Order: sequence, then C-alpha cells, then structure tokens
Amino acid sequence: MREGMSVATEDRIEVKELLRLSGMTPAQLHHSVEDGLLPRPCGRYWAGGGGSRTCYPAWALERARDIKRLRSHGIYGQQLREMLPGEKVWL
Repeated sequence: MREGMSVATEDRIEVKELLRLSGMTPAQLHHSVEDGLLPRPCGRYWAGGGGSRTCYPAWALERARDIKRLRSHGIYGQQLREMLPGEKVWL
C-alpha cells in the first residue's frame, strides 16, 4: 500500500487521500479532470456505515502532484499538457 493511503489497494486512491497527498483543492481537482489532465473517477465502493467513497486510479496521485508543481511555476494550458509526463488522458 502506498504511504499515507487509507484504502488498502495498489490500484486506486480515495478522493480525500488524493486531495490530501497531492495538495490540490477540490476545485483544482475538478478543473484538472474537466480539462482532461486527470482521469475521471474509476468508481465508487461501499465503505460500510460511512457510505460510498469515490476513487481514482492510483497513478493519478503522481500526475496530480506534477500538475500542482507545474502550476505553481506559472505553467498552464497547452504548455502544461506538453510538459506532463506519461500518457495523455482521454475522456
């Protein structure tokens, strides 16, 4: 399990953990998904008495960190897309 993750799985991360570990705000996450920089949630799972939890692919954490870091240096739009490592996200 990744360090600091509350979901015991290697292939997904809960949205609250993604936000906490990446430093993104909910609005930044939403805009990154809408802009195609991050994938849409990969699903929900039932967490017992706590209701359902939204999850993202685990690899979205590193990508969210990259987005946050690049934006902190004033990099946005097409330049940001070109600088992101890994495969492109298709909606």
